[in-house]
Amino acid sequence: MIIDNKLLQCGICRVAVVDDGIDWLDWASKLSKPTLDSLTFEGDSHYAFYRNIMDEPSFPFPIILNHVAAAVQKYFDVNSMEEMRLDDAFCVHYNTSQKDSSGAKHTDPSDITINMCLEVSDNIEGSQVKFYGTKNLHDVLPLKDDDSASAFLVEQQPGYATIHWGDHPHETLPIEHGRRTNVIMTLMFKDKSRSQAANRTCYY
Repeated sequence: MIIDNKLLQCGICRVAVVDDGIDWLDWASKLSKPTLDSLTFEGDSHYAFYRNIMDEPSFPFPIILNHVAAAVQKYFDVNSMEEMRLDDAFCVHYNTSQKDSSGAKHTDPSDITINMCLEVSDNIEGSQVKFYGTKNLHDVLPLKDDDSASAFLVEQQPGYATIHWGDHPHETLPIEHGRRTNVIMTLMFKDKSRSQAANRTCYY
């Protein structure tokens, strides 16, 4: 289910990922903890927590991809999900104990990014994703010039995947209260002639 037509006109779509067999809160709890194999690289309490989950054997990647497939195909001009490959996936967790819970303005090393929100606490304040400018989606009329958003905020909602072009500049604002846990999945076109991500400079 796509939930916000105004976001579509800005280049963002959101899809509800509903499956009775998946407990997203349980996944948030599990993935927001460092592993014994990589404590050196994960869970630094000074900054937002990142954990690579590409090799997490039971994480429901196929279920998420199945839920977002129709939106990816419709709005990102993809004929079939077979045209894409999952290049990377990681968990990011934000809470107020982190001295720096922001994410600097950047683009992603992907052609298409899927940002799946697993958990947001009831007292959440801050931690929105701020996008700069707009991007065109397939079969969506863009905003009129006088309505163009130079920057806009996207609230994170548990159980929803936010999908956007990898080259859409964005940043994460600092968290002020509460906590949030997301999984970021980066998709690449298998056809290298369509992919623009390999040579992209991500940070500004």
